[in-house]
Amino acid sequence: MIEGIVGSLIVAVIVGAGVCLRRWVKRGDPLAVTGEVLVPKAWEMALLSDDALPQHVPQDKRTYVPMYRLLRQRGAADFKVTSARLLVENRTEQPLTITDVKVHKQQVGEPFSAVWVRYPPAGAAGAVVLDFLLDEPIPEAWQASYEDSIGRLTRSGNRPYFDENVITLSPGESQSLLITGRAEGVRCSWWLKIEVAQAGKRRVVDVVPEGGALLTSGAPAGGFGRQLEWSWYEGADADFVPPPWLP
Repeated sequence: MIEGIVGSLIVAVIVGAGVCLRRWVKRGDPLAVTGEVLVPKAWEMALLSDDALPQHVPQDKRTYVPMYRLLRQRGAADFKVTSARLLVENRTEQPLTITDVKVHKQQVGEPFSAVWVRYPPAGAAGAVVLDFLLDEPIPEAWQASYEDSIGRLTRSGNRPYFDENVITLSPGESQSLLITGRAEGVRCSWWLKIEVAQAGKRRVVDVVPEGGALLTSGAPAGGFGRQLEWSWYEGADADFVPPPWLP
């Protein structure tokens, strides 16, 4: 059950927005958490160096999910935004209340600036999210929504979400949460911490993805050395090429 003054917490399955790439599970009393990184059908990534860009892309790596996975394995970061969906479940026989969801920033540095790469859109879907700005010293969750097809994120409300809301789970009840971490001028590796209260006791549940922290990179102050997109629309001749708006 979601309780609050401002409105209902987002919680939703995003239809057509992408697929789940990486799944992780945090089990134990009192809260079980299953998480999955969401890969949109149109994405942007930042690379540390030209060497991170593959010279040859196998045929089975040319669609948006395998291509995303290939670049992440080569050290690329999500450009400006990383999204994940969590399923939190009360595994006990007493009601449990989530009082906050926080970001743990593992490492912060300058944004990657060598290469910007995008997978061009072929349509997108809107959603409502809990939004964290990773540039802030202590990022807090704000309710937000995608306002248009290009994915412009707009926050709502006058205060962070958990200042005026909590999520209460009855025994055996589960709840899906969509999380977005954004970076404007920093590079940040991060994971989540969920604060819970039950039977008068409080604790923090760390939610660390399998394979390590999430990685999000903002815009470099001096711009990127190169800007490229994967020309999937060229079929068998697809390659990394300059976007059409560049001279």
